[in-house]
Amino acid sequence: MKVLFDVVHPAHVHFFKHVIRSLQERGHATRIVAREKDVTTTLLDRLGFPYETVGQSGKKSYFAQAAELLTRDYALARIARDFRPDVIATRNPAGAQAGRLLGIPAVFDTDNGATAGIHFWSAAPFAHVITTPACLPESYGHKHVKYPGYKQTAYLHPNHFTPDPSVLPALGVSPGERFFLVRLVDMVASHDGGESGFTPDAKRTLLSRLRQHGRVFITHEGLFPKELEELRFPLPPDKLHDALAFADLLIGDSATMAAEAAVLGTPNLHLSTWAGRLALLGEIEQRYGLMYQYKTTQLPELMSQLEIWLAEAKLRESLAEGHRRLLAENVDVAEWFTRYLEAGAPLASFSPGNTSSRG
Repeated sequence: MKVLFDVVHPAHVHFFKHVIRSLQERGHATRIVAREKDVTTTLLDRLGFPYETVGQSGKKSYFAQAAELLTRDYALARIARDFRPDVIATRNPAGAQAGRLLGIPAVFDTDNGATAGIHFWSAAPFAHVITTPACLPESYGHKHVKYPGYKQTAYLHPNHFTPDPSVLPALGVSPGERFFLVRLVDMVASHDGGESGFTPDAKRTLLSRLRQHGRVFITHEGLFPKELEELRFPLPPDKLHDALAFADLLIGDSATMAAEAAVLGTPNLHLSTWAGRLALLGEIEQRYGLMYQYKTTQLPELMSQLEIWLAEAKLRESLAEGHRRLLAENVDVAEWFTRYLEAGAPLASFSPGNTSSRG
């Protein structure tokens, strides 16, 4: 079969990379259409995946984003006419829209569902299949297929990922030295319209406290603030998950990286207006105890929990049981997605009158 992958974000590279590799190893043809967004193309380059680039992030107005979406729709349709894929795999509206335009089955994966607002509603009506984690409480009818896992278990499941300890000397972290990762998002994505995270004052408060307890490394979406340059994560982007796996704590306003930390067993504190609204983070917090979420008005509460965790000498060990259960109860989503595509399920779902199974 032939599969066209629509990749617009670094997280999409991670989600699809093992699916792409598995399909290629099984003799299927793949093609990637990427977008310049943070380190998206850098990751594809380091993975050795050929790709075509269409579009660029950084457009904050809805008009500019809509114009880029139309440009991407056109480019994807042009490429799809040439490649003639059996299915388009995407986490982005353009892939779903192009598939519907050309009559090619499009599988749209989302872990936030309708909570993502315009991003979701620009894709879902056009998709032939919508795949989501089982924890998402919404139902999208006959074309909705759920899997027992998270987006992050597509690439951080032990089947695919073993943290590389050489990242520690590369960071200059001595044996036994504490270090913390801070992830900051610029909130310009279409699904982040009206959302916010750490304010400049909140960043200063957090960083001042963390630096009293160990090394601090910041990974920042978008333009890196000059005043924080000395704390910039210094390694290539494909080394970030290795560092995250060994970090004492993650603190930030990125929902994706909060879930990544949990899958790796790293305790984390999340602060943003998204807090309490995402089913995936809610399950991780309530079922596995690997994180706490706070709204932007709750910085004092976050700092209070931070003090508790900083004082706990064996924090990761105390949360290890929750991490073990998370891995036991959630599947390798890359394997699930590969088998789903290979079985021709999207093609069957495209047939009139078909009802996709859930599971």
